Amino acid sequence: MLNTEKPLNSRIYPRGGKYFKFQMSGWTDFDPMDKKLSELTEAIENGGGFVTAVEVLEIADDLSRIKDKEVLEGFQNILAAKRVLENVGELPKKLVDELRSALKAQEGGEEKKPLTPPAVSVLRQA
Repeated sequence: MLNTEKPLNSRIYPRGGKYFKFQMSGWTDFDPMDKKLSELTEAIENGGGFVTAVEVLEIADDLSRIKDKEVLEGFQNILAAKRVLENVGELPKKLVDELRSALKAQEGGEEKKPLTPPAVSVLRQA
């Protein structure tokens, strides 16, 4: 099954990883409130604005030190997804098929089918 050479904690909270909370300031010639970050950066790169400051507000030497629960869960989900990708060849075929189906549904804008309990269990372990 999954590669279990490293203890679970070292896989969820990689050693030596740093996380940076930052704040940016800038000006645009359009209302940025309804834009995605990718749209903002593209518009600024095309002359629609300027980033005037980037300030690091906080540095966490370890994922477990991030105080914002939503951000912590987001990074945990990303690390879990990376673990699944590293071990995809060791996952049960049914689970791989379910993951593939969920990704296709998301790309097509379709409603995602809920994962079966075994799939949820494997993702939580990751």
